[in-house]
Amino acid sequence: MTSHRRLATLLLALPGALLAHSFAYLWAYPASFTLAVGRSHGYLPVAGPLVGLAGVLVLAWLAVLGVRAADADTVPSVLGLAAAQVIVFCLQECLEVLAAGASPADLLGEPAVLLGLALQLPIAGLLVGLVRAGQVLAGLLLTACQPQVAMSPVPQIPAQAMVTVRPVMLSVGRRGPPVFV
Repeated sequence: MTSHRRLATLLLALPGALLAHSFAYLWAYPASFTLAVGRSHGYLPVAGPLVGLAGVLVLAWLAVLGVRAADADTVPSVLGLAAAQVIVFCLQECLEVLAAGASPADLLGEPAVLLGLALQLPIAGLLVGLVRAGQVLAGLLLTACQPQVAMSPVPQIPAQAMVTVRPVMLSVGRRGPPVFV
């Protein structure tokens, strides 16, 4: 795994885990639009937009990096990203439980946590797909912005530089054929 790929996996894991966390809580508790369900979600109105913006910047960075470093594979693997997201998600849930003064064992029966774990793989696939689509888009924009040079198979010589050559017939004596130069 290249260093760019490892860095991309780490940088995409945080917004991916937070996105799956948000989807899981909104799905498990549809009546609560603000995610203020259960424990310690007071940080999400501030952290959500910041992490989301960071995720967009990472996606843009990876799209441009993938075009500029055409030989290096900078796209994280879906399974590697999902594994990193699971670790971030579990740490996030444990910190929320500990901040609420409860035990991490309470997480085992929580439907939103189980749903959040199940959503990590599809979210990782979505993020990797967005990186690949961004690379294609960046490549198209790069080729569209480059100046087009008209290439012709026959090189054109300016009229002032053209030299006309006329054959000259020389006689080489009486025994040989004439020579054209």
